[in-house]
Amino acid sequence: MNKLFSKGILALGALMVVSLAGSPARADNFLIVPVGPQIVQPAGLGTVNTVLVLQTKGSATSGFGSVAYDPNNRDSNRKGDFVSGSQIVAGANNQTYSVTDLGITNGNLCINMNINDPNKGGSNAGPVGPIVLNTLVLTAYDQSGTAVFTAHLADALVLREATLNGNGTGRSDFTFALNPDAAAALKAAIEANPNLRLGLAASVSNASGGHESFFFCKGCESPAEVPEPATMMLLGTGLAGIAGAVRKRRRAAKAE
Repeated sequence: MNKLFSKGILALGALMVVSLAGSPARADNFLIVPVGPQIVQPAGLGTVNTVLVLQTKGSATSGFGSVAYDPNNRDSNRKGDFVSGSQIVAGANNQTYSVTDLGITNGNLCINMNINDPNKGGSNAGPVGPIVLNTLVLTAYDQSGTAVFTAHLADALVLREATLNGNGTGRSDFTFALNPDAAAALKAAIEANPNLRLGLAASVSNASGGHESFFFCKGCESPAEVPEPATMMLLGTGLAGIAGAVRKRRRAAKAE
């Protein structure tokens, strides 16, 4: 799992550098980044803020789904939520959430993913294999249903359940956060309109069952920015200078 996740992180980091260096900052360039494998329990459907649930059926190995906010949606059971896609299950668990309900004020949103593919032969030998999270898109909507903020994965990720014998739907496997620019942009959007609603879209492949579910929670720290090589060199030079000054003062003190 760690090797697969590390490869995904490296590919994601490389694509982030190309994307950010080659184009100006726009809403659709904001990125969702993996924080890492992280067990969150309980995470069963209905016990957390489940936003989207996918389940491949029969011979299908891929699926996608989207939950958006549309106040003109005529389905009274959805309360303005518009659900679309293939292999969506779990009914009312596919829904948007207001930032007020989630307690999100400063962009510190967590998107948790639970992988629930079957184990080999029903034993504890581990899941059938890793799945691919092809896309993950977060969108914030105003009261009219207009998208005012979006963030997405830079590249597909190969992910395996975080425990060898699988988790069921009672735990999550992976946590995703907004990168610092995205968190700042979401914070600004919330300050301008504290009644925003958050929706999610995702697609998976190489799945062999499910549920693959996603839920929101508060308190996910944005990943720290990695200093550029030049910055690191300057920092090293500065520390070396400080160390030299300390040694010089100590020698002077001994000589007195």
